[in-house]
Formats: sequence, C-alpha cells, structure tokens
Amino acid sequence: MSVVTKTGDKGETGLLSGERVSKTDRRVKAYGALDELVSQLGWVRSLGPTAEMAPHLKKIQTDLFRLGAELASTNLDPRWKVTPINIQDLEQLEIWVKEFEPKLDLPRSFVLPGGTPCSAALDIARTGARRVERKVVGLIEEKIYDNRDALKYINRLSDLLFIFARYEQKKGNVDYEPV
Repeated sequence: MSVVTKTGDKGETGLLSGERVSKTDRRVKAYGALDELVSQLGWVRSLGPTAEMAPHLKKIQTDLFRLGAELASTNLDPRWKVTPINIQDLEQLEIWVKEFEPKLDLPRSFVLPGGTPCSAALDIARTGARRVERKVVGLIEEKIYDNRDALKYINRLSDLLFIFARYEQKKGNVDYEPV
C-alpha cells in the first residue's frame, strides 16, 4: 500500500473512526499539533539525552500516540486496543517530576531556553506541549472531546519537559540564564 492515497487532495481527511472532515477541523488541528510534539520529542531523543531521561521520553512518545488515537476518533473502537490517557499516566509524569526536580537548583525567575542542543530541543517540545494543551482545551470547551485526564497529562508534561530541559543543562555544565 502506498503512502500516496490522494484522498486528501480536496482538503479533507479521514478520522480513525471513519468520518471525513476538513483538514481545518479542530480535531485535525489538535492531533496535528500532537504529531509535531511527538516529532519534537523524537528530535530530543536523537540528540542523546541523559541515560536517566531517555526511556522516559520514549514512553511519553508512546503515550502521545495513544492520545493521538483519541483525538483522531469520535469513538475509540475496542478492537484497536487503545487505552485512553488516564490518571495512571498522569501520576507517572508526576513521579518523574518528583524524581528530577530535587536534583536542580532552579532560579526564582524565568529562564532563557537553551543552553545545550538537547535542552533547547526540550524547550521547543515544551512549547509544543503547551500548543497541544490549548487545542485540547478548545475541544473540551466545545464539547468535542472530554478526557480531562488527557488535559492534565499534557499540562504536567510541559512542566516535566521544563524540568528535563534544565536537567540537561545542568548535566552539560551550562548555567541557567535567568530573565
């Protein structure tokens, strides 16, 4: 089967659940932003993050694919065996925040993004998570999507990515640049 299907040539795409919608549909915009975030995290992984962090990033990418299936479907078919993002996923992110945050001496101000290539890439991914969060809030407000655990997950993910970026900077012996 070819990647080229030509089914989107008229500005429509198919949701996983079968409906055809405009490529400007809010769901499509949300899972498009999510796809960008997954790719940004892939870029981070390609840069060789610390060994403590690398498996967590891969797990997060996998979780985000699950969220993508949720966003790209009006009804998750049980045959797909997709578990929606849930409280256990959120709790895992919080465990990682509690694991990494005490290892840092964060300033009480904003910090300029960057420092090392990997920390800069993590900061870009953090902003990607914030974009996804805004899209998911819009879907919830319009009653198009209702998984509030997923919203909390994305919010916590951006916190974790900030922590990971600062951890990478610390491991690279690069001082934070407070604003």
